[in-house]
Amino acid sequence: MTGSQRCLAIFHKQIGDLVLLEPALARLAQASGCPVDLITRSGFEPLVSLIPAANFRSKPSLRLYDRLWCFDDRRKSAFFSSISRAREKRLLINPGATVRWYHQRVFQKIFAPDHRDLNVAEYYWRHTETDGAPHFRPPTLSTPPGEWKPPLSSKNYLCVNPTSGWKSKNWTPEKWARTIDCLNESGIEPTVMTSGEQDWQKEHCHSICRLLKHPIENVAGFTTLKNYLSILLNAKLVLTVDGSASHIAAAFRRKCVTLFGHTDPARWHWPTEYSCAILTSKFTGAPDARLALLPEEPVIETVVKLWRM
Repeated sequence: MTGSQRCLAIFHKQIGDLVLLEPALARLAQASGCPVDLITRSGFEPLVSLIPAANFRSKPSLRLYDRLWCFDDRRKSAFFSSISRAREKRLLINPGATVRWYHQRVFQKIFAPDHRDLNVAEYYWRHTETDGAPHFRPPTLSTPPGEWKPPLSSKNYLCVNPTSGWKSKNWTPEKWARTIDCLNESGIEPTVMTSGEQDWQKEHCHSICRLLKHPIENVAGFTTLKNYLSILLNAKLVLTVDGSASHIAAAFRRKCVTLFGHTDPARWHWPTEYSCAILTSKFTGAPDARLALLPEEPVIETVVKLWRM
């Protein structure tokens, strides 16, 4: 694909996955010579505004594109791809995802290559198959506007985000509470807690707070996406499970410690001097061990070390 060719991308997965798509969008924009139009969930517009390579769209338009890239196997994305006008339509899905009959009718080219233990962001980037950008770089987000800041009383805080989109990634409230208390007693404070808006996510955070010896600023479930992005940007360090908070913090180049249970860190974590992963399997010997089995001590040690760097 050469300069001045319009490109449309379609993606309806979760917010953390969208962050991981950023390098691929940047590569497509560089190859086409202009930002990519991105159709994604309507609530994700603030995040897309922090991706210079993309223009937010919530639904198809009458515009004719030279190429369309769909990056998920969801029915809605396939439908939007079918009614969008493009000279060529391509589908890139994760290995193991099912290619449906309607995918074969909509897309001229369908890609589902082997991950080969690639980080998901690199997987999207590598298999867009465009010219330019020969070297992968991890996801990057622009700085959010100052008006996105919520009215927090805390500054230079530890941001704790104990939930993701999946309950199976939860650490126990007891271990979270002991870890936060120990960190506070070590001088790592204040603490701000965030989470998603689902009832079980908010209850998990409330369960942690009920066990704490020391008060923290709990805004779990009560922030907008703009607030959430700003809180992560302005944290001195983010402590979280594998999920959107980890990906966003890394894209802002913020210190971050991510706890992994049964999910694969090779696919979902890009290690740097400011971004650390703690693997439950390292302490249990089982590759698919649940996060609930992770002891608190290595988490506390890692956070203290990174905080003081």
